[in-house]
Amino acid sequence: MINMNEKVENTNLLKPKLLFVEDDQITIDIVKRILKNKYDIDCTRNGEDALEKAIENDYDVFLIDIGLPGKMNGIATTKELKEIKNNRNKPYIAVTAYVMPGDKKLFLSEGLTHYISKPFEFQKLIDLIETALNEVN
Repeated sequence: MINMNEKVENTNLLKPKLLFVEDDQITIDIVKRILKNKYDIDCTRNGEDALEKAIENDYDVFLIDIGLPGKMNGIATTKELKEIKNNRNKPYIAVTAYVMPGDKKLFLSEGLTHYISKPFEFQKLIDLIETALNEVN
């Protein structure tokens, strides 16, 4: 029997689940601290680990740095993530320091769905995540 007067202790069940793929640990720590109250956020520092996490978890949004170390940059990581489970039509937000003319257009043409440049205002990132979630739902 469900007691309607009991508080729900695990509020993560209600939060959208994000995967943040970023190689800079300081950026990870700051973004995680800012987003943790509103989102259930997992972080990884390279594309290979992101693929493993995506196999094990169901994410609502992916935040992807473009300049990742290792064999896969952010574009390659995005393409591989889209091949896992139900990830094809999920939001993929490029979170990157690549700001040259044409970069945003390139990233969007390669499968990322949204773009924000570093450094960014935290409220703008939250607004972009919310926009991306609303577009899917």
